[in-house]
Amino acid sequence: MFLKKLSERKLVTIDYDKNGISQTIKGRVYCLNLREQILSLKDEQQNSFTVRLSRIRKVY
Repeated sequence: MFLKKLSERKLVTIDYDKNGISQTIKGRVYCLNLREQILSLKDEQQNSFTVRLSRIRKVY
């Protein structure tokens, strides 16, 4: 269900786990690799972040 939101290329906020700690990131999706199960985002300052799909808890 959250894959539909991720494919729209709009600004999204994602809650995910990183080393057992809950993190939040806000940005635009620039790459969604379903084969490797990786999501790549860029925030407003053009910083790049990569998140594994299995770590995502909530997308809004």
